[in-house]
Amino acid sequence: MIIKKFLKQAAMGALLLSLLLSACSRSEATPTTDPAMIFTQAAETVAAGLTQTAASMPTATPTVTLPPTNTPEPTQAVSPTSAETPTATIPPTATRSSVADRADFVSQSPLDGTAMYPEQPFTLTWTVKNVGTTTWTTAYQVRFFLGDATLRFGASDFRFPKEVKPNEKVDLVVSMKAPTKAGDYNTIWVLTNAEGQNFYTLTLSIKVSGSAPTPTLTIAPVTNTPPPAPTETETPSPTP
Repeated sequence: MIIKKFLKQAAMGALLLSLLLSACSRSEATPTTDPAMIFTQAAETVAAGLTQTAASMPTATPTVTLPPTNTPEPTQAVSPTSAETPTATIPPTATRSSVADRADFVSQSPLDGTAMYPEQPFTLTWTVKNVGTTTWTTAYQVRFFLGDATLRFGASDFRFPKEVKPNEKVDLVVSMKAPTKAGDYNTIWVLTNAEGQNFYTLTLSIKVSGSAPTPTLTIAPVTNTPPPAPTETETPSPTP
């Protein structure tokens, strides 16, 4: 597009130059014009046209390349160092006897599931073995552990009857009475050492049903036995 406009303006300049030259040759009355001046004017006209053409053309916007910026590496967020919480040092406690108090179940009478009538008295015996490293003294107890007073079966807490050394057995005997109402009952007791710490559990389950048996009176038969006959004793006769 620029070349076409340039050629068109150049042709117009050449045509103008030729017309001026012919006019000068024809007119004798007109003062002679210097051909160099005419050429200079034509050249200036062409140059002015080129300048206008160049001004009308959009100029390319130079691309500015910015130097790379040094992007700082992301820094890790450093949380403020919290003050260390002092750890409380718990002094070692004295060794409790409950750690060494251990028992094993040996036997029980009556057995679990025994049927009884309401308020039936009975004697419960738990036999246990000392499998720990301490000696059970008479300060040790058998205590009621869980439930209301009905599940005590009428018994109170009681102490061990004797000292029990390791690997020895002991019979823990207590008098009880079955509850009044029918049903299934489970009583729970614990062995407690002299420091009041529980270390073993004992239980008993019974079934209460029916009513107390009516006592039967047995009357022995009466026989009439005649008294024995008197025995005659001979009277000694005097010797002459």
